[in-house]
Amino acid sequence: MATSANLPEAACTAEMDFDPDLNFINIVDLDFKDDTLYLMVEEQVKQEFSKLEKHCAILRNIKGRVLIIVKGEKMAVFEEMSDAEIKANAPRTQFIIQYYKETTPKGLAVALSVKTEKKIYTLSCKNKKLHFKEGAAPDKIDGKEQDILFYQEKISGHDKKMQFKSVLYPEYYLACKQEKKGIFKLVLKKGSQDTEGSTKFIVMYDCGKTDL
Repeated sequence: MATSANLPEAACTAEMDFDPDLNFINIVDLDFKDDTLYLMVEEQVKQEFSKLEKHCAILRNIKGRVLIIVKGEKMAVFEEMSDAEIKANAPRTQFIIQYYKETTPKGLAVALSVKTEKKIYTLSCKNKKLHFKEGAAPDKIDGKEQDILFYQEKISGHDKKMQFKSVLYPEYYLACKQEKKGIFKLVLKKGSQDTEGSTKFIVMYDCGKTDL
């Protein structure tokens, strides 16, 4: 049996074009001819996301606190609000859930945006840090913009309770974290199991916003 130790140098050399968005290649066959090793590679389908419908929703944590994007548009926090206060703080309490169709479906992919008084901001988890970046969710997304995508997962037995798992970092979820001075902040958390239910959200659709 031939090994790399007794093959000619040319046999260990290959020129191939790799797609940077692919994490691996699938070698289906090998052929050794004229001192050259040929690799037969199966082409991989590039994963893309394209826009579907979108809906307006009020997002609450498991304790019922309402998610609101704060002034400065850099972060979001959970606050106790009455129905009247939710309306008074609109549109910062009204989140646009943009759904996407995936080339090879792995879940229900969504992007979360807020249309404030002046601009639109979309939630990103780039480098595992949450922030709102200026701009609406794009029509199509490839590997370069998956930081804004989350898989919306329904919690068994609850129609309105959801979890949002990062597409880019599958072990990380959107969560509510209590910080000092009683501030409840939207964060990215590793893992979805805890006694507080920090990664569980109550999604209330039909928030009254018409200009999506």
